[in-house]
Amino acid sequence: MELNLSFFSFVVVLTALLLVKTTVAWHFNIPRLHTLQPAGPTANATVRFTITDVHDNHTTTHCSTSFAEPTWNSTNYPTGASPIACKDPHFGWYFSSFSGLGNFSINVIHTYIDSVVGPFPQTLYGTGDPINEALIPQLNCYVLPTGAYGCAFAEPKYPIVIPVTSVVAKKARKRFGGARTA
Repeated sequence: MELNLSFFSFVVVLTALLLVKTTVAWHFNIPRLHTLQPAGPTANATVRFTITDVHDNHTTTHCSTSFAEPTWNSTNYPTGASPIACKDPHFGWYFSSFSGLGNFSINVIHTYIDSVVGPFPQTLYGTGDPINEALIPQLNCYVLPTGAYGCAFAEPKYPIVIPVTSVVAKKARKRFGGARTA
């Protein structure tokens, strides 16, 4: 009976360690973020941020887009149906929710080859919590005298964390070349 209890304890401790490692190590960081909606009816909103994948040797890239800010009942913003590529095209992102340039959630996608997994592309998916002044006090939203509206965040030591919520590694399909026969 003592052997079963110690084995059970070992499994519980090992599972807890794996969960802690996964929740701590597998995430994306956003140390800088800036949004801007210039004044004027035809001005496009802009979202720019830096993102780091702490799992993949701290790979960092810059992401940005411009779009006509949606009205309260539209979805005229980047969604999961069409993720936006970052400067490093192995990263992509989209809004999972958007209520304005000072209240939104970002989801991140990063595909790369991990030598531990093998030659298969590994894709990490991160699901972000809402980004707004109530939840992130360091997010500074402002209105300029011109009427432009924006928000800025720059906290390299305390970045916005987007947890990795799923990981997929797939072997690419083998493609066959050559002439076809009837």
